[in-house]
Amino acid sequence: MRLRTPVRGAGAVALALACLSLLACPPKPPPGDQPMGSYAMSATGGTQRHADGGGVDAGRLVDGGFECPLVEVTGADFTFDAVLTRESTSSRAWLTLAGYSREGTFDGQVLTSQAEASRVFAACAECSTRVVETISVALLSRSQNEALGGVGPADALDGGVVVDADAGIVGPGQTPQGFDSVRLCGELTTAVVALGLLDGGECDAMCGGCVVHYQLRGDRR
Repeated sequence: MRLRTPVRGAGAVALALACLSLLACPPKPPPGDQPMGSYAMSATGGTQRHADGGGVDAGRLVDGGFECPLVEVTGADFTFDAVLTRESTSSRAWLTLAGYSREGTFDGQVLTSQAEASRVFAACAECSTRVVETISVALLSRSQNEALGGVGPADALDGGVVVDADAGIVGPGQTPQGFDSVRLCGELTTAVVALGLLDGGECDAMCGGCVVHYQLRGDRR
């Protein structure tokens, strides 16, 4: 499925894939045989940058590079709903946003999913560009969440979530009452990739290389 839809407004790039199903895909039941919960998600603290400013002389320096020259790319906070499911006999998992399910993997603590779609930007209308979005979240069981005081650690994706069976702290998993996960914490990264001009030439340097990074939190509904 390839879409070429203009993106406008604050936070539009980050929401581009979350809204993919509203543009072209009829909603379907989430795949998998094990529901992992529905979550109210918030993406905050967005930082956007471009490695070299895209050749724009007035590009403002930010951490790790220059401010992104594409006006549609912002770091504005936004919220969305997500449904997580998995295949109980493998590492396959799915993140369903507005009825659109994107496949990922679940390693027992962290779920990671990547998706991409074609997008058009006002300053690069003749350039074929794609938005690549990666979501990685650690699922916190009730006992893990209580041990952390309800606050996701900064290193949640890098071993920062404790499992200590002797202390009654267990990881997320299926129980007789359902899947034990009450909170998500992690990150969302959106990158703009320039593939080339529609006539086969090279795009302007500003049309690719923008990256936006958010902190993610999800509360079980």
